[in-house]
Amino acid sequence: MNFLALGAILTALGMYGIARWIRHGKTAEAVGSTTAIAQAAAAYYNESDSKQPAGTKPDQARAMRHFPPPSRATVPADANDVRGKKYQSAIGDWSVSPWLDMRFSITQPQHYAYGFESDGSGPTARASAIAHGDLDGNGMQSTFRATVAPDSELTAIVSPTVERVDPEE
Repeated sequence: MNFLALGAILTALGMYGIARWIRHGKTAEAVGSTTAIAQAAAAYYNESDSKQPAGTKPDQARAMRHFPPPSRATVPADANDVRGKKYQSAIGDWSVSPWLDMRFSITQPQHYAYGFESDGSGPTARASAIAHGDLDGNGMQSTFRATVAPDSELTAIVSPTVERVDPEE
């Protein structure tokens, strides 16, 4: 009898550990993808000098640096598509701005809806890559945000930490 009770306890602990490990793997997707989007946005900002009108002086071009436009909708557009399940995006989901501008896409099934926010230019420019997901389908979302902003030399820098709100909801 004691052996069965011990076995049941160990099984329950093992199931909890495996469930936690799986949730952690899913949150790693969000951290990795938001960081990749933020890095692509920083590269776009740093290279945006070349998109200025001909004859623009270098200092003026640096002052007009900008991020890609914000996304009009998340991928996927409906949050219910990632509520407790994976979403397989199509190449068309990523073939619009800002994803096309940043050369970003996700080919494997995803657990989160991804969006991009940006505004301003030059030293006041700011951008964020955001992931929203509901891993267990209970209506509570987890959110991950990676931010990008220019430094005093007008070079875009990705924040070293990803903001996490209810990461394993």
